[in-house]
Amino acid sequence: MKDEIHLPSLELFSAIAVQCLKRDHEKRPPITDIVSALETCLKIQEAFEVKARDAKLIQYTLVDFKELCPPGGSNLVILYTTSVKGIRKTSKDCSRVRSLLKSLKVLYQERDIAMHSDFRDELLQMFDKSAAVPRLFIKGRYIGGAEEVFRLHENGKFRPLLDGIPNIAEGPCKRCAGARSVVCGKCNGSNILKSAQGGLTKCTECNKNGLIKCPVCF
Repeated sequence: MKDEIHLPSLELFSAIAVQCLKRDHEKRPPITDIVSALETCLKIQEAFEVKARDAKLIQYTLVDFKELCPPGGSNLVILYTTSVKGIRKTSKDCSRVRSLLKSLKVLYQERDIAMHSDFRDELLQMFDKSAAVPRLFIKGRYIGGAEEVFRLHENGKFRPLLDGIPNIAEGPCKRCAGARSVVCGKCNGSNILKSAQGGLTKCTECNKNGLIKCPVCF
């Protein structure tokens, strides 16, 4: 009830209810006062509900979020996570955000900072030596961690931020002009392999941007 009833309305309602419960009926308020008080309670509550409803209708756009772009992420959804399960909350939060993106069937790139030190270094550079995860970016804008993402989702404000992002079964491909494309099934677009010369190279299953593999073209 505390999340649904405005506190001033509840306090006024409780006060009139207590007065109506007095043992001596002569000390109880007249019915006209009771009706007046209840009408006031209703007006306060209705005003609160209208304000709350209007707040939910306000939609965020990407420009409302901090411009902070991971390498190669100007047109992508990038989720920084960790596969290390030492910290239970961190592991759970990463899984929750990952599951949300999958449920929305949105094409995204996952960067595991435990598997690839380059991804950890990217976070450290962007967040002044902090590599806390999960962290979500959409088209070069920092959306937040699990708490911020799910607050937006619960208020219906997260899905609109993904407008223009390809779905898992569709999206642009440099060779087929968008005929068909999916995330690389082997590494989810984030695999980094050591080359024979000792350097780093993108997963050979992915195309040049390291994210999208078209099963028709590749």
